[in-house]
Amino acid sequence: MNKIYKTTYGIAILLLMVLTSCMKQNLGEYTPEKVNDLTINGSLKDAYVVNVDDVLKLDASAEQSLGNGELSYKWYYYSNATSTATTIDAGNTAQLVLKINMATGSYVLVAESTDQKTGIKAYKKIALTVKRMNSEGWLLLTWKNNITNLSIVSSENDVLRNFLIPSSTYPILSKPEKLYCLNYPGPKIQPIAIKTGQSKLFWLNRNTFEVNSDENDAFASGQSPVMSHFDADLYFFSYYLWDTDGLVYRTNGGPDANYPSLFDQPMGGNYKASKFTLSVRTGSPITTVFYDELSKGFMYQAYGGNQLLPFQKKPVDAPFNMSSFTDEIKFTDAGASDKTYVVGRNSRGEHNLYTMDLNKALDIYPAMAVDKLDIPTNVTPSFYAVSGKLPLLYYIIDNSIYLYKMGEKKSLPALYTFPADEKIVAFKMFRETLLMNEAKNPFVNNRLVVAVNKGEEGVLYTFDLSATGALKTGRYATRNDGFDTIIDIAYKEFR
Repeated sequence: MNKIYKTTYGIAILLLMVLTSCMKQNLGEYTPEKVNDLTINGSLKDAYVVNVDDVLKLDASAEQSLGNGELSYKWYYYSNATSTATTIDAGNTAQLVLKINMATGSYVLVAESTDQKTGIKAYKKIALTVKRMNSEGWLLLTWKNNITNLSIVSSENDVLRNFLIPSSTYPILSKPEKLYCLNYPGPKIQPIAIKTGQSKLFWLNRNTFEVNSDENDAFASGQSPVMSHFDADLYFFSYYLWDTDGLVYRTNGGPDANYPSLFDQPMGGNYKASKFTLSVRTGSPITTVFYDELSKGFMYQAYGGNQLLPFQKKPVDAPFNMSSFTDEIKFTDAGASDKTYVVGRNSRGEHNLYTMDLNKALDIYPAMAVDKLDIPTNVTPSFYAVSGKLPLLYYIIDNSIYLYKMGEKKSLPALYTFPADEKIVAFKMFRETLLMNEAKNPFVNNRLVVAVNKGEEGVLYTFDLSATGALKTGRYATRNDGFDTIIDIAYKEFR
């Protein structure tokens, strides 16, 4: 038995060796069939920005590793606005010719190529942003021949003029005074409003720019008091209207996306609110601060409340009193390090810069510092702007731009002086917002915008800033003229 087992074992080993040898020989002679790999045209960009009515022309011709396949092509796109994407066919050749007629927004455009023999595919996904010429940029409120109008200059310096659509139902019969454009981060309400000398407010459709409502539509009763001002706290989703008695009305929204509504009774308290508001990024324990012209002090709206209340008693070491503030307020805004700044002019003609921290205002007294600005007492700046990322305050005296460096507590010589025949009518810093930052637009926090009138002709300047806050080139970056007389400007973000 042992001999038979050894013989059988030996034969098995011999057969295995022969079989292995054959397999090695066959594998050595095996050559796999080559695959015709595809690569979509490498010159296609990852992203395109187009306007409605543009024609987008792209070429997706694919490169083939073997160069001999019969290829088919397909283009399609889908919206980024919904989690469930519905694809829309856009073409079936390598060359795309697409008339842009979809709604404004963000899309994914896909180029697909297929080898008809093997079924192997190649894809290229492209981010497609569809805008209108007036979807984004600096809105210019203008006035000529008793007609109110709007123009726009985009960040790319594209210009569109005179596109406001009037309404016989809501006629603008008197000269406009102010333009409001509130860029709330949510989609619900994005109001654009025009205030006129009639003490009226007109709201516009944000996409078509048709005048489609006034302040009466905003009140639950359908009839409003005489309005003097409109503003919002975009951190806490509150909209405010002022009447001519200084009472403030508040709402958190309403059913129409183009204007806030459901205003009813004024906020409680004994006050006469000025038009200056100080928003609080945290929204708690207070949401918004107002200046009361009766008590000559600041009052706050508590989180979830609907009254204006005075601040707590001033500590002995606080640099100024929040409840006794007799300077004439010239400017307020939030700035670097989430601080709030107020420029006031006292009875001696001196200009002071007040710094507040409102984020924990009921736990820590918000008055932080007061610094005298080196501005002559016989001079009053006409406009101010504060940087959102650096402790810098810009202001206009006569026809010149000046810069005050808070850290050094000094003003620099004039950064730029406009021609004597140009009158400055608006001065803004392109500021970061809840959705707009430098990653999305490199000019955010790095650009000043100035509107002037040269006779009856409006002109819009932009100035780009260096890392120190000075002008990059010592002069303007862009200058666009030929507008109607400019009344006001405001930045409209793309939504």
